[in-house]
Amino acid sequence: MLSPEARYLRFFSPISRLSEEELRFFTEVDQVNHVAWGVMNPDDPDFPGLGVARFVRIKETPGIAEAAITVIDSYQRKGLGSILICLLYILGADLGVKTLRGTILPENRFLIDWLHGLGATTEYHEGAILVDMPVLKDVSSLPATPYSKIFRTIMDQVRTKLYR
Repeated sequence: MLSPEARYLRFFSPISRLSEEELRFFTEVDQVNHVAWGVMNPDDPDFPGLGVARFVRIKETPGIAEAAITVIDSYQRKGLGSILICLLYILGADLGVKTLRGTILPENRFLIDWLHGLGATTEYHEGAILVDMPVLKDVSSLPATPYSKIFRTIMDQVRTKLYR
């Protein structure tokens, strides 16, 4: 489950349920302009969802895609979010996305610092942090940071599993 704090960090409001319009938006994907992947736990049939990652291309600038990731509380800080970011990065690169853009609340310092360590730029905008992460075909040119070393390792593993 997502705690009230986790829902606030993801949706910027204390949301308790999705509207019909939001539910439609989150579930109607085409895997080109609106890409979404979920992670399930088949051992928990009552509540199998662990996380989801998505990006939606900006119509006016299709090389930029707004990205978002949600991981349930009990799986946060265990690497699932990193795997999902890598997955979006790989799929974005394959589909011609040049920048993954996210809007993050300033109190989510861990994520902001992590993305900054991967070469993302940040800008304060209307109470939130706008993050632009360049999507590179060759991840060896990422900045030499501890974050990018971990990212490249996970990226290799995700790419291997994705394209077997």
